Amino acid sequence: MEKGLKKDLLGWLGLSSLFAFLLSAGVVFADEFHYRNFIPGERAAGMGGAYTAISDDPSGAFHNPAGLALIIGNKLSVNVNAYHVSDKSYVRVLPRTTGGADDWTLRSSGLVPNFFGIAQKFGPGVVGFSYAVTDSISRHQEQVFYNIKSRLPNRYISRYVININDEDKTYNIGPSYALELSEKLSVGATLYLHYRSARIIRNQLVTLDDGQFEWANGYRKNSEYGLKPILGLMLSPVDKVSLGFTLSKVYLFKSDSRIQGTYRGISSDGFGINRVDFAILTNKEKRDLPYETKAGIAYFPTRTFLISADLAYYTKTDDYEQVLNGAVGMEYYLRPSIALRSGLFTDFANTPKLKSNQTDQRERVDNYGATLSLSYFTKNSAITVGAVYVYGTGKAQIISGQTDIQNVRTNTISVFLGTSYSY
Repeated sequence: MEKGLKKDLLGWLGLSSLFAFLLSAGVVFADEFHYRNFIPGERAAGMGGAYTAISDDPSGAFHNPAGLALIIGNKLSVNVNAYHVSDKSYVRVLPRTTGGADDWTLRSSGLVPNFFGIAQKFGPGVVGFSYAVTDSISRHQEQVFYNIKSRLPNRYISRYVININDEDKTYNIGPSYALELSEKLSVGATLYLHYRSARIIRNQLVTLDDGQFEWANGYRKNSEYGLKPILGLMLSPVDKVSLGFTLSKVYLFKSDSRIQGTYRGISSDGFGINRVDFAILTNKEKRDLPYETKAGIAYFPTRTFLISADLAYYTKTDDYEQVLNGAVGMEYYLRPSIALRSGLFTDFANTPKLKSNQTDQRERVDNYGATLSLSYFTKNSAITVGAVYVYGTGKAQIISGQTDIQNVRTNTISVFLGTSYSY
């Protein structure tokens, strides 16, 4: 859907001559090509998201609502990503006239409050309410490159200017309820309101060595609303082992997309076209999002040590490929008041492998992550500091209308601070 809208606009404007990064399929959006952009909850984040079979704090509303039934007392949890920075580099895509080539790097950074949750006893069960940011991109860049080879014969680009202003965030907010059916079995459900808001602004100016220039400006606005029910099950078949299972899906009931583009081009002989093209396209087609099923296991060999593992499967849809992700985590109490947590996880792309004879393909980058955190406990509260690091490699096509395929590297680090209270 998004790719089709972008291609229609490019066809209308004729944006295909020099370096048409402006609305390329791989660089416009936040990160809808992955499903684990953030891990809500300080304990879950420290364990790499391997939390489906634990989930006994307010973040269980997101990871497995059945775990809320195991909470002792009432709890309030606040998790803040104190700093989040992500670099995505397209390798050697800007060939210099003097030889070699430069990378093109996109950077997103900012403060992201990504979780708030509360859970308390209510009748025979536990009721909860939570807010989670599942994806967030904030890019504000001004870049200038000099003396770059062009696709025009006997012409080179003396100056290439790119201005970027991107904001794209996805929110989940809603209630949960969990019930302990027996000492070994609990169930739970969460109903989130899903909301995504995006504003993408791109401006680029390409000046040739003879003074001719190509200019393009694009503005994109997108919003979508939906509901995300999460059904959870938690059971303990034997002593010291727990199993967790969830099923969820985002059902979109409204989506609006609008692209506005302005373009002044250069002819094939390198001379300017004295015409400025302008176009506006809108689309209300909704994305087809997958079912997510998760299975987890946790083993508690001692009172001070636990290990856990998760598998998450995302079904194939009209818009995305099927994905299987994994995570492992551990928690160890150095002292009764200090806990160390760590984890590893995968975050594979939901796009197909790129083919050498096609154009305008969505990028495919597979990510691998590691986490580490330390918590300090008092009688009724806890504070956690930690970090999540993600590295990825893959392929992309960022030059519209061309079959060239570029290598991509990503590096992301989030340093988070979390607090929780029992009352």
